[in-house]
Amino acid sequence: MQNLVRVSKADGLPVKRQTFYKWNHLKKYPEIFVKLSGALFVDLDRLEQLIENSRAR
Repeated sequence: MQNLVRVSKADGLPVKRQTFYKWNHLKKYPEIFVKLSGALFVDLDRLEQLIENSRAR
């Protein structure tokens, strides 16, 4: 099961909502986004993996 949060309600995350929308528009990090019924969601598990991978570099 994916840990999804609607981007429009994504307060308190380490990334701003506007940044999520920009990344999605630019097709950057497509693995963290899911679109359902026109709403954009971010998969928090995959976002955490992305952050961990960037720390390991």
